[in-house]
Amino acid sequence: MNALLARFGRKSKQTKNDESYYTAGQMALIKARFKRKTSGVVAAWILGTMVLMGFFAPFFSPVDPTIRGADTEYRRGAPQMIYFWDDNGFSLRPFSYTYKKVNAKIDLRALAGGGLDALDAFTSSGALSSSSQNKFEVDKTNRRYVQFFVKGWEYSLIDLSVGSLDLDFRSDRHLFGVEQGQIHLMGTDEDGKDVFSRTLHAVWVTISIAIVALIVKLFVSLFVGGVSGYFGGRVDTIMMSITEAVRVIPPIPIYLACAVALAQIDLTPVQRYFAIAVVIGALDFATLGRRLRTHILTERNQDYVLAARLCGSSTRRIIWRHLIPSFTSYIIVDTLINFPYVILAETSLSFLGLGLTEPVNSLGVLLQKAQDPDIQQNMVWQFFPVLVFVFLIMAFVFVGDALRDAADPYSEKK
Repeated sequence: MNALLARFGRKSKQTKNDESYYTAGQMALIKARFKRKTSGVVAAWILGTMVLMGFFAPFFSPVDPTIRGADTEYRRGAPQMIYFWDDNGFSLRPFSYTYKKVNAKIDLRALAGGGLDALDAFTSSGALSSSSQNKFEVDKTNRRYVQFFVKGWEYSLIDLSVGSLDLDFRSDRHLFGVEQGQIHLMGTDEDGKDVFSRTLHAVWVTISIAIVALIVKLFVSLFVGGVSGYFGGRVDTIMMSITEAVRVIPPIPIYLACAVALAQIDLTPVQRYFAIAVVIGALDFATLGRRLRTHILTERNQDYVLAARLCGSSTRRIIWRHLIPSFTSYIIVDTLINFPYVILAETSLSFLGLGLTEPVNSLGVLLQKAQDPDIQQNMVWQFFPVLVFVFLIMAFVFVGDALRDAADPYSEKK
């Protein structure tokens, strides 16, 4: 059949697929193989959605996550559900109800009498119980309809300001809100700050720290591996000795020591943010640096490197334009696979109280709050950031695993 179609100037679909397979570039082959990994594709969509919502967190947040947007009338409040129908019938417009705080009822006559009766009346009223402080009555007769693209607090959408050039694009539009008051999809904390909005902002803060840390790690790894592999000899021995010394020391004690040292310096939250990112990235270069060094030791004696030398190319040009690009696919895959480990490092430091702290929104800070016994007993909805953290890490793991399999497009299926 193929021969008959070829005779009349047509080619079968299988033939076209074979030709495109052998003529496709490296990135096209990686993309095609990645698409065949269902778990990786699903995880990539989940990860992309979380990153997008984190990057545009002010737009997706119905409430200002800072203390300025705290709802003092709904402190320690439970999540407010969204409904389409209730006892009053079905509604095309989603709505929520009005919540009113239940005040403790105290028997004043018993208090005036004094003695044990007064003490019993005071304790039984619930005024001293933390669990009674987050009790609210639901007024189902008063619907609050959800509206989209509502006006709210002003925020910086994209800030591209450099020096005297002001390119700060600001907006006051938010994806959704309610007609009256505020809506808290995941409840509020003890200060009245919205947990859902804080989590969205925390996702981007944590991911941005990971991005800065991985950029620092990438440049340190490229420098150490490239110089050590290309020159070899004494330079290789010295650099690899330093690399091995960093590699054999457990990372957590190093992070803790650096965090304690940073705590002695008066830093703003932004400065502390970048300092932690640089520390995490600078101390995580050993593995990628050694693998890059091994690759360059093998490639530096190839004919194309010799041809570049004979053409008068400098050492820097040979390393950055010829040797390192031949290892690009592995560098990309290794960087993406290390995303969850860098996120875990930042979260661990913040969880232990040595990284970012309140009022900065990061997943580590929110996880630290979740270990409070009061929250575990009376405000379980503050475990929502824990679920987001687990989904974020698992999404990175599945995407990295799929990319690792797709990095070698010519390998046979196992």
